[in-house]
Amino acid sequence: MNQNKIAILGCGWLGLPLAKKLISKNFIVRGSTTSKDKISVLKNENIEPFLITLDKEFDEKKLIQFLKNIDILIINIPPKIRSNKSVDYYNKIEKILLCNNCDKINNIIFISSTSVYGSKQGKINSKTNPIPDTINGIEILKTEELLKTKKNTIVRFGGLIGEDRNPLSYLLKKREVLNPNAPINYIHLEDCIGIIISIIEKNMWGKTYLGVTPYHPTKKEYYDKLCKIRGVKNLIFSKEKTTTNKEINDNKINEELKYSFKRKNL
Repeated sequence: MNQNKIAILGCGWLGLPLAKKLISKNFIVRGSTTSKDKISVLKNENIEPFLITLDKEFDEKKLIQFLKNIDILIINIPPKIRSNKSVDYYNKIEKILLCNNCDKINNIIFISSTSVYGSKQGKINSKTNPIPDTINGIEILKTEELLKTKKNTIVRFGGLIGEDRNPLSYLLKKREVLNPNAPINYIHLEDCIGIIISIIEKNMWGKTYLGVTPYHPTKKEYYDKLCKIRGVKNLIFSKEKTTTNKEINDNKINEELKYSFKRKNL
């Protein structure tokens, strides 16, 4: 089946470069944004732009038009529950799925998060049952249930990083780094895009993948190395003992998608 029309709901930090990469591979791409200023940015990249919000200014007609005659929908909307406890993420995604034209879409990729796993679950793989211990994780896991069909695929990404999104920027503002002996679970933007495109090109539907680079030094080891590379002062690490030990790997990325990670998150 030729599936060359793709809609990306959420053309932000991940969605925009993903759209550009898909266009370079001759896909026809629609993209949504919540910012009027970004419409011209999308248009300049040959992305058909749509201004769509799922909050109080929700316009169902715009969403119906956005989904019309689309082969694959990529739902890439962050929950933002941490910054706004009143956000009903489940209801937002449900609005999309109940919208006219959504049932005509062949396949959906839902961009999820490894926050569905609790901080004390230890070594985690694709067979591990998620036991979330945060508001974000609980809401996202509940939302995933809406998407679990044979025609949809869920990708649980770890901490997202890239050239303009580096954990040091945030950590240098903090007094100390907690859980210094916990392993890192990050993934670079380049690998996020590579995994999504592999799913599309290999028609891997009805799956759940864990998008985390198989590189897990402790936070202290990783951040010390990063400080040295970036030429910034060392961080202060907490001496408080914790049991946080989540380490995430997914062999299916290599075995099913035949995808090899490109970046070690540095």
